[in-house]
Amino acid sequence: MTSKWAKFRLLMWKNYLLQRRHPFQTILEISIPVLFATLLVLIRSLVSPEIFSVPTIYPPLPLHNFHQHFTKLNNYQFLKYTYEIAYSPQNNEIDKLMEVFKKDTRTENVTALASSADLELHMIKSHTYFGIEFPDEYKFLKELPDNIEYSIRFPAELRRTNWEVNIYYNWHTDTLFPFKQFGGARNSHVSHDGVPSGYYIEGFLSAQEFLFKAFSRYKNKMNIDLNLFPKIKMRKFPYPPFVYDGLLQALEIIVALFFLLSFIYPCVNFVKQITIEKEKQLKEAMKIMGLDSWLHWTAWFTKCFIYMLITVTFMTILMKVKWYGEDNPNSVFTYSSATVLWTFLLLYSITTIMFCFMLSVFFSKADIAAAVSGLVFFLIYCPYSLIIMNYDLISMKLKVVMCLFLNTGMALGIDIILRYEGTQEGMQWHNIFKPVSVNDTFHLGHVIIMLIVDAIIYLLIALYVEKIFPGDYGVAEKWNFPFSSKFWFKVPEYVGVRDVNSNDVNHLNPNYEHQPKNKAAGIQIYNLRKTFDNNRVAVEGLNLNMYEDQITVLLGHNGAGKTTTMSMVTGMIQPTSGTAIINGKDIRRDMNAIRSSIGFCPQHNILFEDLTVREHITFYSLLKGLHKDDVEREVEKYVKLLKLENKIDVQASGLSGGMKRKLSVGIALCANSKIVLFDEPSSGVDPGARRDLWDLLQAEKGGRTILLSTHFMLEADVLGDRIAIMSNGVLKAVGSPYFLKKQFGVGYHLVCVKKDASCDSMAVTELLRKYIPDVKKESEIGTELSYLLDDKNVLVFQKMLKELEENSKELNIESYGISLTTLEEVFLKVGTDNLEDESKPSTKLNGTTTSNKYENEIENGLDSNTFLVHKGAQLYLNQFVALMHKKVLLSWRNLLLIVIQMIIPIAFVSVLMCSFKALYENKNLPKLDLTMDTYKPSVTTIEFRSSDQSETIENKIFENYRKQFSDLTSLEIIHDDMIEHYLNKSKKYLARVNNEYLFGATIEKSSITVWFNNQPYHTSPISLSLVHNAMLRTICGENCSIKVSNKPLPYGAESIVMMLQAGKNLGFQLAFNIGFAMALLHSL
Repeated sequence: MTSKWAKFRLLMWKNYLLQRRHPFQTILEISIPVLFATLLVLIRSLVSPEIFSVPTIYPPLPLHNFHQHFTKLNNYQFLKYTYEIAYSPQNNEIDKLMEVFKKDTRTENVTALASSADLELHMIKSHTYFGIEFPDEYKFLKELPDNIEYSIRFPAELRRTNWEVNIYYNWHTDTLFPFKQFGGARNSHVSHDGVPSGYYIEGFLSAQEFLFKAFSRYKNKMNIDLNLFPKIKMRKFPYPPFVYDGLLQALEIIVALFFLLSFIYPCVNFVKQITIEKEKQLKEAMKIMGLDSWLHWTAWFTKCFIYMLITVTFMTILMKVKWYGEDNPNSVFTYSSATVLWTFLLLYSITTIMFCFMLSVFFSKADIAAAVSGLVFFLIYCPYSLIIMNYDLISMKLKVVMCLFLNTGMALGIDIILRYEGTQEGMQWHNIFKPVSVNDTFHLGHVIIMLIVDAIIYLLIALYVEKIFPGDYGVAEKWNFPFSSKFWFKVPEYVGVRDVNSNDVNHLNPNYEHQPKNKAAGIQIYNLRKTFDNNRVAVEGLNLNMYEDQITVLLGHNGAGKTTTMSMVTGMIQPTSGTAIINGKDIRRDMNAIRSSIGFCPQHNILFEDLTVREHITFYSLLKGLHKDDVEREVEKYVKLLKLENKIDVQASGLSGGMKRKLSVGIALCANSKIVLFDEPSSGVDPGARRDLWDLLQAEKGGRTILLSTHFMLEADVLGDRIAIMSNGVLKAVGSPYFLKKQFGVGYHLVCVKKDASCDSMAVTELLRKYIPDVKKESEIGTELSYLLDDKNVLVFQKMLKELEENSKELNIESYGISLTTLEEVFLKVGTDNLEDESKPSTKLNGTTTSNKYENEIENGLDSNTFLVHKGAQLYLNQFVALMHKKVLLSWRNLLLIVIQMIIPIAFVSVLMCSFKALYENKNLPKLDLTMDTYKPSVTTIEFRSSDQSETIENKIFENYRKQFSDLTSLEIIHDDMIEHYLNKSKKYLARVNNEYLFGATIEKSSITVWFNNQPYHTSPISLSLVHNAMLRTICGENCSIKVSNKPLPYGAESIVMMLQAGKNLGFQLAFNIGFAMALLHSL
């Protein structure tokens, strides 16, 4: 018996040969991913990163230029806004506050509204500059509280941009950090925060500053001289030297897509190659001859893995090597670890292979499997489009669940790697389980774990579906088989087998010949029964023995149960009840051991189209356990016996149909298989080759038990030592050809050929009755006169025929012939129910049956040359109609393929439009409280040089600023220069500084500098609010505070329309999806 390792090496050899015979396909499988990686390298070469070799230090920003912001706003905006400020609710105290605000800002047009709803409606209709919304409860207050709250309301769209409308340029109150970074400082080209979020240039910070001043005056009960307080100015934290890579944004769009396109061809090809073996029943044939299913999958995995390993290695090298020289010292993935990238891609490749395995088990047709696999492989990338545009709104758990879609997980992983590239830290082994952003909990570790989980799930699905849906030729398990004790403990299952000796059964039926006593039974069938799901009984209680050194022929009409019986014996189909003992082993529990001694030749040819005759015999001989030293001798033996010497190195695809059939017979016989089953072995073979096959089977039956089914009666008569006839799943008769003819034969046929019409048939009949009184004329057609002779009168045949010959001239008989009952007649009598309803054959001569059909056709004139032949345009029209009729029939008989062809374009466009609708539906921005609690954890840095006078204003402001922090770890007090301190900290811990060191203040006697980290979106108003609260407490006591919120208006109608018109690359995506769908259709 061949070892598992030897079978594995044999399968790998087979896969290697099949792959070698398709060099172009092999080149494509490797070169397509490499080509896309090369395209990424070329794209990378087009844009050189911008290098900032010195620290970026920004100047301070004033907050008093209120009118300037509005003036610039109308220069940018396509929709002109009114220089009006609205507020709500209307209240005497609020009116007083707003009078101070109006005076300070020199704004004449300030409008009061009754409620927040009225305020929103008025601002939308009047295109107001901005609004101030106090809580509606303030309407009934007699005095404003010390702890005041308000929201500043600007339009959702940023107006100080060069874009008329862009969904990205808004206040981003639903987002704290940009989820993508492209290296260096955000909006490094401007000294303010830039867009988004635009707090400075839109005028938000100025409004916040003037509202603070108004409230300070309102609450200044002690009449403190506010002019003595330091002036406030804004300033961005400095940024250390950095490299800005503007290409990263484009790479995030195309890298994942390129990887998808890189692997789609190998995926489709893998699925097709695996399914071809299933479609041609090669897989089941190999299993019948001793191949374990797990070895089959392992060999395919190894073959696919090797190609993927080569591909991934080339891709990693291309994307990590710095090809561009000193002017552009970058690669596609400049900062990320090559081993991390290689491991990620390799893991993705492994999961892709498992995905291919999973898809292949659902199909029995390779072309359909290939088309569907390409479609599904693309569709599981689509959820990524929904996720990436709503990244910050989607929970970590949902992102993890979405990674169950292989390509969505891959795209999310690539996105994380590129985001780490933007931080200039790159993806390293130490940060795999660390999110890129502090407000993000999703990291590459999640993706890697989910890819492993995906691979396991896909493999389990493949193995499970293979068991419950093995296709048309496998043994189907019940859906709950993993939960049965048989599955876990290999408990033998005995169903419907009585203690019946087959010999005893045969004694009970007179149509069963006695069993030979000097022969060993190679196959013993007991009570074998098979019922299909529609309750149709295919085989009913079959009991039959088949003996060594004999050929047992199984006869029966179509649907009699022959193929089902052979399939149960070989393990291709599981019996409903009963069993078979093969060489002493039970098919219910020893099938694996039995298969090592089985040779099988089904109705179809079990040939690999790309293997040669030599390779086929070698492969199957080794698979059955033949020692490798004997293989060459076995090849030479069967090539000679099959008369294929001249075709020994010709691939199966180059053989004729008859040669393929002969090779299939040789495959079944090679390696000295003790049990050999042939299902119509001579079908499609010419008469000469058929005789050769008969001689081969007769010569090779020694030491073997051969079971053969055929529809060719002469073949059964020549080869059959014993013949079993089945009808409707029941064994009707079994025995040698002579026994069956004796048992069911009608005797002998005497056929006399008359010279002319003067022959007197009555005279001939009278002559025969002298010897056989009850002789009857069977038929008289034309010049043939036929009689049926009972075989009990065989002793008088010699005298009777001698007298017939002597009187032939007087009787006008030209010749005569006599033949025994043919096997065909026995089959018609035994194998067909209700014989009395069958029409009698018109003539039987030498065992050949004919009918009057041809004569009737002649009488009806059907063979006469009376057809009308069309020419010219009518001929072309007829041909067109015939071709269309053919196509309609083919389409009707391949409805699944037609449905797929119709669904693919609709599905691709529908998915795109649903994604677009989900992304661009009207989602108004939420209200955002501008407090330190918004960013946790965070560190605030205070630069303060203490004064000798402890009661100075700046000292009080510092103390009140410090008291806002209950957690001392979130406050860092320094006494040296803020710029130098921050740059030193950034050089050492850039990632942490960008994510945590968000706020700061330099408190001096004449001025306070409000520092803010511009990497997040909303740090500038929060940092300003911290200073405002410190100063407010200094003015009116520690109980005073201001809480500011950013509450953008709903998107305007014009913006919504323009968003839909802009489409966010919809045209390209639509064209791409339609083009991809059409390409898949073309492949069908």
